[in-house]
Amino acid sequence: MTNPWYLVGSLACWVAFACTLLPLLRGYRRDPAVIALCAAFGSQAMYLLLSVPKSWTGTLFGTVTWYNVSVQMWMIATLACQQVLLVHWTHPIARARTVALRRMLVLACVPTAMAVLFLCATLQGSPHNSFIDRPGYRPSDQPFFVAYQVVYLLTLATGKALVARACWAFARQSELYVRQNGLYGQQHEGIWLRRGLRTAAAGAVVELLYPLGRFADIFLASHGWNSAQWAVVSRSALTVGMVLNIVGWTAPLWGTRASAALAWCRAYRDYRRLRPLWCALHRAYPRILLQPPFAHDIAAVRDLRFHLHRRVIEIRDGYLALEGTSRAAEDLRDGRRVDLEAAWIARALAADPAGETGSPAGTETRSTRADAWPSGAPDGARPAPDAGTIQDFSADVAWLTEVSRAYARAHS
Repeated sequence: MTNPWYLVGSLACWVAFACTLLPLLRGYRRDPAVIALCAAFGSQAMYLLLSVPKSWTGTLFGTVTWYNVSVQMWMIATLACQQVLLVHWTHPIARARTVALRRMLVLACVPTAMAVLFLCATLQGSPHNSFIDRPGYRPSDQPFFVAYQVVYLLTLATGKALVARACWAFARQSELYVRQNGLYGQQHEGIWLRRGLRTAAAGAVVELLYPLGRFADIFLASHGWNSAQWAVVSRSALTVGMVLNIVGWTAPLWGTRASAALAWCRAYRDYRRLRPLWCALHRAYPRILLQPPFAHDIAAVRDLRFHLHRRVIEIRDGYLALEGTSRAAEDLRDGRRVDLEAAWIARALAADPAGETGSPAGTETRSTRADAWPSGAPDGARPAPDAGTIQDFSADVAWLTEVSRAYARAHS
């Protein structure tokens, strides 16, 4: 990770910290999970922010100062907050408090031990991370600094392993709950929570390569281990894992907005693609319009969901008019092929171009009944009587969109 990417990651964590702080300020102060999540974002943001100036932190292999120790302690604080959060998610409230308190007490000993060991190491000289450039080096040459590294790396590896396991377990538990209660398609926030937890779990697993590499640097340097050759691997693992970690933990905050934006784009695309078929039916049967049409489709963006439903209803009313006024080319119809459906529409409009022989009476009500869906709709698009659902509407939009595109290709 370079300085700009540390700044980007820190900014993302500060934004997430602010977003989770607002619910606390609005009255959720007693929810320990929200407090732990907010503290985790803040600790991660501090860790990334303090990692920016290379002139202070040094490189991955170089002289270690108290500044480096403070950065590593912020990482331990992040792990502690994530542990408390996941404990409250995966355990009942009464047991969660006991387990969380126990882990907090254990993790609270780590910064103290790190500070004492590093202080003792400085009494023997400046602690140094690089062992390859020191011929004849043995871990016993810096016993306190080696002990400091062992405490930090063991805590980091254990914490990452526990976070990965808890994230995956809670995501699986949440998915089982959704399946048992038939909530698919309704809990969008839950979907992004599960995706985020699995992403965070993957990031924690990738980050485990860093402490493993550092252990090798400490204990295998005297046996010919060349840490410089694996420095890129260690840095890459830490960077990729950290990115996955940030993306995973912030996914519930931006995921629902991303889904809404994507759904809006798809709806506008379908609205545009329905235009050729809608225009053809509108020219033949002007009375299918529920209100004056827009001069351009861009005007529908203010209430796109309403206008998309209205366009589908008007097209179906045009279908009713075609079926009621003309039986031309019925042999062309096939509910499995959009090109035959488009050909049937073209032949029917040619047989009654001005729509003079009839018009769809009661368009506002007839087009919403099950018998208003003609045989050209594919299996699954025809709703049950008086039971139009969102899924049926989506299937009908998909079918009419394909028919409209086929019609546009044939008459372009």
